[in-house]
Amino acid sequence: MKQLLLATFILSGLCSMAQEERMLIQGKIVDAKGDPVPDVYIVNLLSQEKDISLKNGVFTLSISPTDSLLLSHISYFRKIVSATQLLRNPVITLESESINVEEITVSPDEKSAAEIVSQNLNVKEWDIRPQPGDGFSESERTKQMMTEHNSVLRSEASSVSLLKFSIGDMLDKWKKKRKKRKNYR
Repeated sequence: MKQLLLATFILSGLCSMAQEERMLIQGKIVDAKGDPVPDVYIVNLLSQEKDISLKNGVFTLSISPTDSLLLSHISYFRKIVSATQLLRNPVITLESESINVEEITVSPDEKSAAEIVSQNLNVKEWDIRPQPGDGFSESERTKQMMTEHNSVLRSEASSVSLLKFSIGDMLDKWKKKRKKRKNYR
């Protein structure tokens, strides 16, 4: 019985060592056009072994069949590749992380924001000076505008005063009434 147990431990140890068999693998990193990508940072996520791709995009790492590699470059999206994928195809393609920016045209004929604002403020509707053929003098036009403005303010004031309610005012009135009652007694 002891011999059987010893044989089982020895066989399980050998099997686990066989699974941890590491191999040296070489791969190549390219972009979407097929051009090699230099200076890609490659990390084995299990063993933490690291490498950087050369000018021709080639790298060399020691891996086991269960490992995964993380590929990182400043101009490309990160990518995780398993060891089995790398064994099937040692060429890895990275996607570019570039952003397309719309073209901006700068010319001396274009107006600045300040010029556009000043042009918008010079619209005739905002001007209170009398217009030719208007029939109103400057004082009549100002009087008319003030009358309209005052009627609007009066309606706003009356609507606000109807809805005005303050707990502080109510408490102050209650305190004054109470104080007056105490003084009369």
